[in-house]
Amino acid sequence: MWTLYAAGLNPQSFAATEAAIVHNTYPEPDNFPKMIWSTNYYRLAVATMFTFFFAGRDFAPKCIIDGKNIQDYLQEHFLNACAHLAARIHEAGGLENDVVVGWESLNEPNKGMIGYEDISVIPKEQALKKGTCPTIWQTMLTGSGRAVEVDTWDMGGLGPYKVGRALIDPHGEIAWLPKDYDESRYGYTRDPGWKLGECVWAQHGVWDPSSDTLLKKDYFGKHPTTGEKVDYPYFTNHYFMDLFRKYRDTIRTYHKDAIILLQGPTMELPPKIKGTPDGDDPRLVYAPHWYDGITLMTKKWNRTWNVDVIGVLRGRYWHPAFAIKVGESAIRNCFRDQHAAMRQEGLDFIGNVPCVMTEFGIPYDMDGKYAYQTGDFASQSAAMDANHYGVEGAGLEGYTLWLYHTGVRIFIIQIFHKDRTANHNSHCRMTTKEATNGTAKTSPSSVWMTSSTRCRPSPTTFHQTLPTTTRHQT
Repeated sequence: MWTLYAAGLNPQSFAATEAAIVHNTYPEPDNFPKMIWSTNYYRLAVATMFTFFFAGRDFAPKCIIDGKNIQDYLQEHFLNACAHLAARIHEAGGLENDVVVGWESLNEPNKGMIGYEDISVIPKEQALKKGTCPTIWQTMLTGSGRAVEVDTWDMGGLGPYKVGRALIDPHGEIAWLPKDYDESRYGYTRDPGWKLGECVWAQHGVWDPSSDTLLKKDYFGKHPTTGEKVDYPYFTNHYFMDLFRKYRDTIRTYHKDAIILLQGPTMELPPKIKGTPDGDDPRLVYAPHWYDGITLMTKKWNRTWNVDVIGVLRGRYWHPAFAIKVGESAIRNCFRDQHAAMRQEGLDFIGNVPCVMTEFGIPYDMDGKYAYQTGDFASQSAAMDANHYGVEGAGLEGYTLWLYHTGVRIFIIQIFHKDRTANHNSHCRMTTKEATNGTAKTSPSSVWMTSSTRCRPSPTTFHQTLPTTTRHQT
């Protein structure tokens, strides 16, 4: 939380300004809209934080704290925290390359405002629309207390659709810390050139608060000093890779031969490092994430149709309608093909490295939590089976299942080893553990091995993993 204050933001005003929509400040917590949290990527607080974290020196040069730009200040604290953990693990002895075999980079990095060609419009590539859907420019206005009418969207059976318009009226409340805010408790010193009580983007000339006029709609679309076009590939290959190299080197200061899992921006192209020292790292793993967005957003398993999301994002279709896959067999094959495409992108852009899908999964509270009352988990089972069909058929070297479900007592840990030889053989071990009252017991009978190019769970791996009744937090 302190990082938000360091960035000059006031979390207590996020609800009024919709700088972020979060459960604990939502007016009616019991009616918190499902999956609305994911829209925070396109709201003021999160978009500002990612911009600061990755490119503060370029886009927020006035933001100086303890004599450092906010980018360096935040990154150093992040890296120092990781370094502390790595050092303690190293000092403990007997853990490296056994209990701790690898380190994954920052979870699901995002470009924030970086790369916006025009902050007054919603980018065409922004597929996620739900609830109020302001432009970045509109978030700056509401973040400064202005009342703004914005489009509202919902997620239906055929994807997002526009519902209408809604007024966001903060009644003068702003998302920035007041000018007289006492920061002494945090121990840092803010440069006088970074004024509290004012929008930081107005201070950088993006807009004029005296007339509410947008002055530089393409401020984040080109490099401030070189004039180069800044887009998602530029972000990934420059800003993201700069942090990744620091992270890798920080970890290996202590864990010398650690496997480093490179997780780039979610479902975007990986960095283009093939044939470079970064890509030729023998202990590098490509670690993307993938989700079935239709099921995730609607929280229903649709056996009738789905969409080739990766294909749409990569521009493989003249129109998104051509990306629709009809029928359960086509849907399952579509999942497999998307995973295979992401694996191939790793080979094309990063090099001959293993691909481990370090996050995929389903929502468990489908159909209005029907299964929790009836014990009928047919939708969850069908969705999970389709997801595993996808990862198993794609030739991935490994995968880990996302699971946020307090009642599930069985979870899967997959440990892999990639023999980087011409035949790409991999050596995998699957261990099932049962968690009881916060402890875990390994079941020796569940350990198995394979020499195939991918790991395939046994048919009984997921047997009885879902309880008949459970509590679930949306």
